[in-house]
Amino acid sequence: MRLPKAKTLLPLLFAAVMLSRCGCDFFGTTGALFVSEADEEKLGKSFDSTLTNSDSIKAKGEYPVFAAKSADSLALQKYVQDLGQELLKAVPADDRPDYAFHFTLIDKNVINAFAVPGGYVYIYTGIIKNMKDESELAGVMGHEIAHVTNHHYRDAMAKDGAMSLLLQVLLGNDSGKLAQMVGQTFYGLAGLKVSRDNEAEADFYGTKYSGSTGRNPLGIAKFFGRMPKDGLAAMLSTHPASESRVADVQAEVAKSTSLTALANDSANTNFASRFQQFTAVLKK
Repeated sequence: MRLPKAKTLLPLLFAAVMLSRCGCDFFGTTGALFVSEADEEKLGKSFDSTLTNSDSIKAKGEYPVFAAKSADSLALQKYVQDLGQELLKAVPADDRPDYAFHFTLIDKNVINAFAVPGGYVYIYTGIIKNMKDESELAGVMGHEIAHVTNHHYRDAMAKDGAMSLLLQVLLGNDSGKLAQMVGQTFYGLAGLKVSRDNEAEADFYGTKYSGSTGRNPLGIAKFFGRMPKDGLAAMLSTHPASESRVADVQAEVAKSTSLTALANDSANTNFASRFQQFTAVLKK
């Protein structure tokens, strides 16, 4: 479903104001639907600017952006960004937001990846270190892309009291106040929790995106199935656990002849050698 563009927002904003004055729970129900793609892009850009330009010792300690200091590290950075763009091309045109996507490495030994509205996806080097091949990385990145294309994080914001205030500031079109609010709610945005249904949907579409690029569509299932629960503690704090997630991905792949063929040809669709080549720099 396409979101309303900026020119159509004025009557919706008027409705939002009227509902807020009457005490209705606008942003906790259907209000999030009135956030345009341009609004999402603005929010994501402000978040990324806060992350990359923050002078906060805490922010730099928890979200240190990967700094490429050698030819090998530059190659790794480009490898991840190129993979993300390839996966994005697998998203059907009608489902792909108008804004550009950005893929950033966070240089910390944490098993996690996350995204925020507006096409900003962050992958920790720690999660890459615990992967065996490219299909696993593609599966996780496809999952995060699917959260954005399905607007899951925007909807999660609407259900969170502090975050819904940020949505109101966003719709108010005050860039200075938006930057201030993003700074105040930075850690809340980075740790947005979505519903189990949203996780299942992201698994489903992420698997399809990965398979559409010729990778083994069981990548995310392989990764989650292999990792102990305590090792996934950080990721599961923002990605609710479900005992059936691995089985659900396997079942979806089994329904598709083409996806099953890719999974059965894992020697060629895991892209293990290329993955090991580009990620070796993380083990030095």
